[in-house]
Amino acid sequence: MDSTRIRPFAQLIATAGIFVTLLVMGMQFTVHHFMSKQSLIFPTIILSIVLIYHLLLDRKLITNKNNLLVFGSLLLFAVYYVLNINGNVPLKLEYISYFLIIVLLFTAIVFFKNRIVDKRMWIVFVFLYANVFFLPILLSINNLIAANSNGIIAFLLLFFCLINLNEKNIFLKSLNIYTTILLVITLFTATSRAAMMAFLIVVFVFFTIKYVHKFTFYIVACLILLSPAVTGIYIYLKHTTVGQSLNDLSLQVTSKNFFSGRDTIWSDAVNKVFENGAFWTGLGINMEFQQYGGYLHNLYVQVFYQSGFIGLILVGLLLLSIAIAVGKAKVVDTDFRILSGYLTAILFLQVFEGHLIYRFEIISVLMWIIIAFLIRKSSHKPSVSLPIKAR
Repeated sequence: MDSTRIRPFAQLIATAGIFVTLLVMGMQFTVHHFMSKQSLIFPTIILSIVLIYHLLLDRKLITNKNNLLVFGSLLLFAVYYVLNINGNVPLKLEYISYFLIIVLLFTAIVFFKNRIVDKRMWIVFVFLYANVFFLPILLSINNLIAANSNGIIAFLLLFFCLINLNEKNIFLKSLNIYTTILLVITLFTATSRAAMMAFLIVVFVFFTIKYVHKFTFYIVACLILLSPAVTGIYIYLKHTTVGQSLNDLSLQVTSKNFFSGRDTIWSDAVNKVFENGAFWTGLGINMEFQQYGGYLHNLYVQVFYQSGFIGLILVGLLLLSIAIAVGKAKVVDTDFRILSGYLTAILFLQVFEGHLIYRFEIISVLMWIIIAFLIRKSSHKPSVSLPIKAR
């Protein structure tokens, strides 16, 4: 059978596999929750098979120094992370399967010359997701659960609306505009301060990136290096007058404490690592923090707790390789400006939410998809117009 006929079929299957997996993962944050985390291993296995099948057909790959650097850094961290298992604790395969599927999906988006999922297809998916899960909440048909997570999901899904605002097809354009409005309303009514701040960061970066594009690498690298420091400062501030003033201001503006308890669990988690003499390797990826279902609300504390200082260095190298790739981008168009804003916002979310590593559910997958879009975009070359020959 002709491969040109098989490829569209493979893309259709891959698209369906990705969207079904995201829908199933997204249900975990709604009243439609119907399965345990362990059972999510099955859609991830199906999706991995689909991706491998697509790879066998799509021989045309995008390769350059930048995306190879990112892939190498991701592969190095992934191998260490997956193998860093605590032999004294039962192994939880779902976390390994989630992470491996993210690596596969990220790699496919970055390297496959023929897109697995065309960006227009996201219009229909996000429209369906928003109407099934968010519209009933806004109409008070369903109760809002996991408000913070739902706000972040709305924020991440909004990305796929923003990159399609110039859609020409009137039907798809109408769907996209409607979904954009619905997601913005959801984002600002979900009471997630992190999601609202992330949205404002995207807006700010969108309008400023074209003026500071030459310094993109240095700006992103500083954000990456400062994030662990901000984590430590946040813990320290609670015991200072400045911290009390910030807490009072937060209560006045948002009716919520500035110190939400994260400072306590972060310091407890770090102390636990030192108490067990596990500074270099951490306690193992199958070792969970005792409170909050093991979720530490911070990428750097989470990685240090489970993978130690070695894991922290490797994830730092991965993020810096992404910064290098983004800093060398040649095309600074609307999509790149939106992507840069989302990368900055995702880095911000790693300090107070995490999600890139651990809790591999729809939020993690969407974050990695957006970063993969950015790496792919950064590899684009400016179009060169050929000179008109004189007659």
